[in-house]
Amino acid sequence: MSTKQLITYDLPTLSYNDSGEKALHLMNEFRVFHLPLVQGDNYIALISEDDLLDWDTPEEPLSLAEFITFRPAIMASKHAFEAMKLVKAFGLSVLPVVDDHNHYLGLVTVESLLHVIADSNAVMEHGAILVLEMDQRSYSLSEMARICESNDTTILASFIKTLDETGLQRVTLKLNKTDVHSVLATFERYSYQVVEVYASENHKENLKENFDLLMHYLNT
Repeated sequence: MSTKQLITYDLPTLSYNDSGEKALHLMNEFRVFHLPLVQGDNYIALISEDDLLDWDTPEEPLSLAEFITFRPAIMASKHAFEAMKLVKAFGLSVLPVVDDHNHYLGLVTVESLLHVIADSNAVMEHGAILVLEMDQRSYSLSEMARICESNDTTILASFIKTLDETGLQRVTLKLNKTDVHSVLATFERYSYQVVEVYASENHKENLKENFDLLMHYLNT
């Protein structure tokens, strides 16, 4: 999915004539911690709540602010995963989207990116979740898929993370079944370390409830 497909036009932009106080009011009203500064069609910078709160004279227009140097943005043609990387790297609540000429097109929000994560990882699909740990040399998604398929089970989605403290790979597998006893037995037979299992019949409902609670939290 391209970033262009996630653009929202519901959030306001700031201009040089707006005061820091107005910017803070808008951030509070729309429940975000950043808003873009735009001049005409051009994207200038991303204004953060922290910078505004640290400003000694927030009643003055933004044109007098010295902190307008933060310019994170993403091209509309880039994949949504690239937007996620920037949002995580800079701790953003919104990310400006621009075209090849730095023209401002709109914003991508954290909420829209969370929906992409949910969709791409089969979050709402019925099935168990297994978490395995292994060293990097032992990681083979094709072998894990073969183990699952030998038990008439399909991997719907997978996620891998390297643990900083040990260097081990933590692999999360979303499967298409909740009854995974035979899958677990086969993984253990092949000396895989299964560290977490989520396989209750109510897992889908509980996961949806947790996801909805997260959405509610982000909007309050």
